[in-house]
Amino acid sequence: MKTIVTTLVLGATLAVPLSASAQVSAQGTLNNFSYSLVDLLPNDGIAPSLSIVKPLYPEQPGTRAIGYISESGLRQTAETSEDKSRVLYSRNLDASMSVAQGAVVSTVGGTNFQTLALGTAASTKNGAGYDRRAFASNYVMIEEFVLAPGTQVRFFADASGSVSKSLPNTSTLKESSTFTASMSFPEFSANGYPDFVSEFSLRAPSWSADPNSPYSESASERLSIMFQNTRATSVNLKVLLTLWSEANSLDTSPVASPVPEPATYGMLIAGLALVAGMARRKRPA
Repeated sequence: MKTIVTTLVLGATLAVPLSASAQVSAQGTLNNFSYSLVDLLPNDGIAPSLSIVKPLYPEQPGTRAIGYISESGLRQTAETSEDKSRVLYSRNLDASMSVAQGAVVSTVGGTNFQTLALGTAASTKNGAGYDRRAFASNYVMIEEFVLAPGTQVRFFADASGSVSKSLPNTSTLKESSTFTASMSFPEFSANGYPDFVSEFSLRAPSWSADPNSPYSESASERLSIMFQNTRATSVNLKVLLTLWSEANSLDTSPVASPVPEPATYGMLIAGLALVAGMARRKRPA
């Protein structure tokens, strides 16, 4: 299901990649999902297994993609795409748009766990006197995993992203961008399972060692989380995947008043002369 919320129309919304002229941007992907199993009790007669079944009472929505753009707290455009079908891997979602102030892309696709692919991107364009923010995010809550007794499972995924700023920082211009990807078992904490969450993030800060230079960084990382079922019965596992891209541009420099061109003055004088002529023709004899 797709929902579009617009408090003030900024322009046409298009599901397109980030503009090459974007001054602040963050983008990345999470894909190449896989898992490995280890038999913790090789003599119990139970083979290690991880089953994927349709959840009886799935959390709703299990998948969501969000795109959001705002300007100085006065203008904002948002789009949300949700999956409420309760069908295994019915998760092709798109919440993307492009306006004059920036662009966001948020997509989720895949026909099974191995082919799942999450992508987000956000960018803003600098404008004097404006505070602009754009973010794209999505999450997938997978509830279909059933782990056999005496089995250890380790999930893997590849995260890659980039952040950049094309303008140097000044006393009136502050730009920043952030990308974050994570995979976790939402029902467990670090107390009993130190590998319950894995996160990868990049940040182009609003400050830098060299304020006269722009900032750009690209990197990738292999995410990994692990769970051990030491019980005598099977365990239902939930896996949460999240992706976030955000771009911010704050320009407090004053907005210069436009100076009319000579041609504008000429048109103004001609208009006044025309009005005066019409008034003279309507004057009674």
